[in-house]
Amino acid sequence: MIQPASLTQARADACYLCGSDDLVVLTTQLRHGPGEVLYCRHCDRGMLASGAGDGDLQAYYDGEYRREYGPTPGQGTDYQALFDAHVGYQQQRLDFLAPYLHEAAQVLEVGCSTGHLLHHLAPRVDRAVGVDLDSGAAAFARDRLGLEAHGCALDAAGLAEASFDLVITVQTLEHVDDPVAACAAFARYLKPDGRLFIEVPNLHDPLLTLYDVPRYRSFYYHRAHLWYFGEAALAAVLARAGLEGSVSYAQDYNLLNHLHWVLRDTPQASAHSGLGPARLPLRDDVDAPLAAALAALMDDTDRRYKAILAAHKATENLCFLGTLRRPD
Repeated sequence: MIQPASLTQARADACYLCGSDDLVVLTTQLRHGPGEVLYCRHCDRGMLASGAGDGDLQAYYDGEYRREYGPTPGQGTDYQALFDAHVGYQQQRLDFLAPYLHEAAQVLEVGCSTGHLLHHLAPRVDRAVGVDLDSGAAAFARDRLGLEAHGCALDAAGLAEASFDLVITVQTLEHVDDPVAACAAFARYLKPDGRLFIEVPNLHDPLLTLYDVPRYRSFYYHRAHLWYFGEAALAAVLARAGLEGSVSYAQDYNLLNHLHWVLRDTPQASAHSGLGPARLPLRDDVDAPLAAALAALMDDTDRRYKAILAAHKATENLCFLGTLRRPD
């Protein structure tokens, strides 16, 4: 369960969803410095106490964001490195979305970044469109990868509403000023029978709730994430936005990533180690059949580990798949 850093009640803040002032402090330390994240026990939702909704998101994501956050902890990144860090690790999402990807499908990804998911979607559908506030990332997707990508807010992209079979937004909803309004905006681009897929970080991330990893708490919480969702909070946001569907659980980072955190209390050197196959650090001269057997063992163990986390709702990500709510 969520462990508050303090049981001191928040001063003058109220829950975005329920209006409750029964808020506790989850942390006073963010990834790059001090900051406060509050938690509503009624809604199972966290929020950044200062900064939520009071800045220019377009300007922030068009410049400062990628100087602070990248695939290598503690470093910014360029767009090629960002694309390379994520393009090879989209299979779980593609498998989940496979029933809705077909040659006639019209697909929109909101928050497409450099196109690392859009790159895989485009060959499978009739049209795949991306939108991102980071105009440089969208330009990379458009100019380097040949994708249809717009570097602007969704409502400025000139896209027809009610025209997409599938709208996707991955690791984006936690960044927006108003999650309910954002989900309602996403829904406007769905055809009447279209589907919306949303993935967000899980407030009950396993490295927060299963293990004692002191430094992960400040690594997990950062000022770019205005909101932190548990299942109930995510479901409530979507219901208010006029959507219905189901929430599922997904784990990207592998078992060895978790063991690295548990044993060293620090992140791995790069995202590749955690997002790729779980591999023991064998010597180069290990006999090939033995190395292959150990790789197979780690693959099986990692699959089982992730399946256990999902079965117990203890993964790093929450996923929603749903449709526009039908009138009663």
